[in-house]
Amino acid sequence: MKHTKYIQPPERNDGFHSRMGRRAKLFTTVAVVALSGVAVLLYLRSDVYDLKRVAICGNAVVSSPEIMNLLPLGENLFSLDLDGVASRLGRHPYIASVFLQKVYPDKLIVRVNELSPACWLAEGPLQLLAGNGTVLPVYQTQILPHTKGDDAVTIAGFDLPVITSYTVDRRGELERYSDSIVRAASELCAEMQRQALPLFDELIEIRLTRDHLEGLLTDSSRILFPLNVSPAKLAALQAVYTRERQNGLIELDARYSRQIISRNRPP
Repeated sequence: MKHTKYIQPPERNDGFHSRMGRRAKLFTTVAVVALSGVAVLLYLRSDVYDLKRVAICGNAVVSSPEIMNLLPLGENLFSLDLDGVASRLGRHPYIASVFLQKVYPDKLIVRVNELSPACWLAEGPLQLLAGNGTVLPVYQTQILPHTKGDDAVTIAGFDLPVITSYTVDRRGELERYSDSIVRAASELCAEMQRQALPLFDELIEIRLTRDHLEGLLTDSSRILFPLNVSPAKLAALQAVYTRERQNGLIELDARYSRQIISRNRPP
C-alpha cells in the first residue's frame, strides 16, 4: 500500500503582514487627512467667512456709502482679492490711495487717502484743485448763493478760496498743474486746511503774481504771502491775525523771512 506524503506549504513570513499593515494605516491616514481637508475647505467657504462688516476711515469728501458700493459685500474673505478691490477704489477720482486689511471671520478695514479739494481756479472755466494741483471732477454739482462776499463760490458743498488774476494753460480732469505759481496757491490752501487754521475760513480769494500771493479776506483786509510758506510761518500768521484784527487790520505782509508786518487803519 502506497502512502501519500502531504507536504504543508511554508507559512508566509511576518514581513509580508507588516507591510500590509503599514499600507492600511497609511491609506487610513490619507483618507482621514483628505476628508478633514474637505471639511475645512467647506467650512472656510461657508457664509461664516462672507464679507459682512466694513470699517471705513480717512474719508472726508467721499461718503462711506459711496465706498461701500465699491466693495464686494458677501464675497468670501479668504478668496477676496485685495489688489482688485484697491484698484476698484483707486479709480474713484477723489481717492489717491487705499489700505485694506482683512479681519476674520467677516470684516474688512478700509483706510483711504483722499485728494481733498483745496481751492478753485478761475480766469476761465471754474476748476476744482487738490492741494497738489490736480484738477478734481465736480460731480453732483449745485451752484449755491454766495456766502462770503462777491468772490466767494460754493459748488458741490466746497466753500473754498478762488484763485484769480492769473492765466495758465488749462489742464483736464485728474491732470496736475505743473505751473509753480498755481501750485504755490493750492499747496498754501492745503496746508492751511491741514492745520485747521480759522484764517482759512476767512480767505475768499487769492490773487496770483509772479513773486507773491495776495489773499483777500471777508473783512476786506488782505495778506501778502510768499510763494513758499512754511507751516510754522502760517501758524505764526494766524496768531498775528487773531491779535491785530481787533485793531482795525488792513494788511499783513508775511513775505519777509523773520517778521510779519501789520498795517492797521488810523485810529
